[in-house]
Amino acid sequence: MKYSLFFVVLLASGMVSGAGSFLLESPVIVEGTDYVLQYDDGTAHWLSWGGLYRGVWFDLDDFVPYQPGCYVHYTEFWFYHHASYPWDTTSFYAELWSGDASGPVDQFDQTSMVATHYAPVHAYYSPDIATGVDFWGLVNTSMSSGGWPALLGDNSPNATDHSFYSDDFILWEPWIVIGGTASDYFVRVSENFGALERESWGSIKGLFR
Repeated sequence: MKYSLFFVVLLASGMVSGAGSFLLESPVIVEGTDYVLQYDDGTAHWLSWGGLYRGVWFDLDDFVPYQPGCYVHYTEFWFYHHASYPWDTTSFYAELWSGDASGPVDQFDQTSMVATHYAPVHAYYSPDIATGVDFWGLVNTSMSSGGWPALLGDNSPNATDHSFYSDDFILWEPWIVIGGTASDYFVRVSENFGALERESWGSIKGLFR
């Protein structure tokens, strides 16, 4: 009952205090493509501007166990420009880092990008960037005064946190909007394992809840 009441309050307010997040009036569908690794479930309920840095930690064991690494072709970001929460800039840095669940360690790439509303934004790498088993896709919003542009996020908590935010690049906090574990930002990576055949991530994600 307490959880239900808490959710009703969130629906009424549209905000999660302290998290820099807004619950959309209606969920929006974000289509996926082949050979893209994603933790999000494909349906965005939230937009978030909390944290100067926001990122997703990718663990290849969640997708292809025992794979020593992959080659990242591009990083994909989905943003949302809500009329009630205007951005002060559309510019951001797309970053790819090594690192495990404790946080990013070594930077592979930083690319200056321009965000668009509810459309995929791709940071392409040529040649593809080789990673280890663990790596991070990040949005660096240091060109903004308030964490803009705002990322989309889903509404499905995971058994393991993968989406995090930070203001100082030292302390990384899981992005928790409902419940005790983090939901996921819409940050995806296009990998190159070759002809990888796998189930849709929507069904895979259910195994980890």
